[in-house]
Amino acid sequence: MIEFNERDGEVLEARVRGVRDLATTVAYWEAILERIAHAPVRKLLVVDELVGEELSASEWKTLVDSVAGRGLEGVAIAHAKPFAFDQINYCERYAREAGLQARAFRGEDEALAWLQAPAAG
Repeated sequence: MIEFNERDGEVLEARVRGVRDLATTVAYWEAILERIAHAPVRKLLVVDELVGEELSASEWKTLVDSVAGRGLEGVAIAHAKPFAFDQINYCERYAREAGLQARAFRGEDEALAWLQAPAAG
């Protein structure tokens, strides 16, 4: 399940809940892409509250490849992953390699602070 929320008129928040797997993760990123296509944003906070085993490195690479070039360029993306933070290094690396400005954080407050810093937007 995904819920969208506007924060202070400058940050789109996408809060995701459910069971973690590749299909669910791809589905929520597709929903984010659709939302941004209709209402572009400069800052995106993804609060990933999915539970279950983290995606593998190859699954993250597949996911990033599937969203690259589809509207996230120029968007500062803060990905808060309070329940699964183990594979953070390759998540960020693949995003950067695809030309995305993305960072992953353990907590929502830390992610939001990064988005609100002048360098993020």
